[in-house]
Amino acid sequence: MTHQPSKSLGSKLSPLLSSGFFRPLSRPTAAVYIDCAERLVDAADDSGQLPHDEARALIREVLVQHPDIQLDEDEGGQFRDLNLRAAQFFKKLLEVQWIQPRRISLDENYVLIAPPLRRLLRVLRDLAEDRPAELKDFASTLRSLCKDLLAEGALDPNKLGPEEMRQTVKDLMERAGRADDQMHAVETLILQHEIAQRESQSAQETLHRFLVEFHAGEHMLCYDALQEAGLLPRLNQARSIVQEALYDPFTKQRLAQGLEKHLDLEETDAYQKAERLLVQLEKQLAAIPVKQRLIDGRMADFSRFSDARYRYQTEMRGRRPEQIKSFMDKAAQIHAGQSFSSLASESGMVLLSPVVELYFGLDSLSRPRRQRISVDLSIAVSSSEIDAEAAKDEIRKRNIYSLTPQRAARFVEKHLEEKGARISTENLCVSTEDDLLDLLAVLAFDRGLAGTSRRSVHWRVHPMRADFGTEPERIARDTKAGRHLERFTLERIS
Repeated sequence: MTHQPSKSLGSKLSPLLSSGFFRPLSRPTAAVYIDCAERLVDAADDSGQLPHDEARALIREVLVQHPDIQLDEDEGGQFRDLNLRAAQFFKKLLEVQWIQPRRISLDENYVLIAPPLRRLLRVLRDLAEDRPAELKDFASTLRSLCKDLLAEGALDPNKLGPEEMRQTVKDLMERAGRADDQMHAVETLILQHEIAQRESQSAQETLHRFLVEFHAGEHMLCYDALQEAGLLPRLNQARSIVQEALYDPFTKQRLAQGLEKHLDLEETDAYQKAERLLVQLEKQLAAIPVKQRLIDGRMADFSRFSDARYRYQTEMRGRRPEQIKSFMDKAAQIHAGQSFSSLASESGMVLLSPVVELYFGLDSLSRPRRQRISVDLSIAVSSSEIDAEAAKDEIRKRNIYSLTPQRAARFVEKHLEEKGARISTENLCVSTEDDLLDLLAVLAFDRGLAGTSRRSVHWRVHPMRADFGTEPERIARDTKAGRHLERFTLERIS
């Protein structure tokens, strides 16, 4: 029997995508659609249906609760009558298959809630609710995970049957997934505190949110559980147990037998699914410490941001520095000539600081600003012929010693006139320094452009080292322009 590849998530959702099931969520009136769906699901009976007229009435009530939302024409925006708008919305819900018509008799018309709509509402409720109270179970979730995985024979195929193995892995994945979701919730709560901190109106509010609200939040439960309970080392040990099971073919075979019977799969498909489940479980356990490090960074960012905002509100934007300055100036006028010991008996001048330090002399003066030295940006023009000649000599030297593709191409055209010609360094005439530089240019570039013929010149270098690399004593050497070169052959390709 041929193996059928498993369907992707997009292929599985294609029936819902083609029917426009998710289209209402992308419209400006998405809130109206969601509220209509929630009211219809709550009003449906145990069988998931409700009368046609009652459904229309519920939709009308939802439209009354959203008077400011502008409806499109296909949603009844051109009608002033609320009943006509509700009827149009009712048709849209039927089109996207959130509800389905069910006619019992001529006088009894019902609508049936589509099963995917209930699942969609559950997902939307999870997104809308932070549920910070659930974070209190984070430590117990991790402890139970570590306890079960570190127990003797946790994933031992000799002690667990196929169904027991399947249920054990499923339960471990659910708890690991719940712990991972709780870590994401912790990060979300920290981001919410950061957003609220950006809107603080005073320095007092900034300090209260940072020192009181932030450190008393529910997200600190997860953070303290990882830091203080010593769960990170135990998580690493639990992850090693899952890794051993992933590399054990007998464990995967026992899990595959349970999946094969429970899900009615082929043997090959069941084995592959068992391997995927163990890989996913290992990734879930590995993600918890990684997420913890990310949360550490988030908390450090929040601390730095709170400190920066407090400084801005007190030193840059607040009136407190001006008030303190005016107070000290007035006190200096009234109590001129007195010492700090005599001020203790004065009303309103009780010093709260145990140590007082005053600056005097040059230290009390304002530091002068350092001005940057102006830079002369003018271009110096020299009319001296000596400078011009020196510049020309420098240009000549650079042109002589520069290695360019054109220089290499002229050398190849000079010694190899035809395509396919070959020449060895043994027969090359290289006597001057210019000839040696031409040869180095040939070695530096694998192709060039001749300056006269305007044709592309290609060549290839065949070194002897490629043939006798393991026997260097067999590599011949040639002396050219007073330098020793390993012998190679130059071949012109075009």
